[in-house]
Amino acid sequence: MTPGAGELRRRLVLEVANDVSDGAGGATRTWVPVESLFAQVEPRRRRETVDDGRAVGLVTHRVTVRRTGSVARGARLVDGARRYRVLAVEDLDPQRRFLSLLCEEEQE
Repeated sequence: MTPGAGELRRRLVLEVANDVSDGAGGATRTWVPVESLFAQVEPRRRRETVDDGRAVGLVTHRVTVRRTGSVARGARLVDGARRYRVLAVEDLDPQRRFLSLLCEEEQE
């Protein structure tokens, strides 16, 4: 179902990863802002995992945005201090006007 008028009201910043060699065989990852998008964010599922001995909450979201060629799996969306990692991208409607993004938000 496509979003109605006024439903894409959250402004998110789309960022892509930029891995730079550190000269010692490793890499340093930085995130580069690409564009600002208006979106609808809907929480989907919550679960907890243990990472390095600490409990980490994971929440998946469905994020709807107008179609753009910049969004791809592995990118992330930023909303203030919140970070949404893009896990999957699919067309929301046959006219290809909107994208539905499956995203994961890490909460500590």
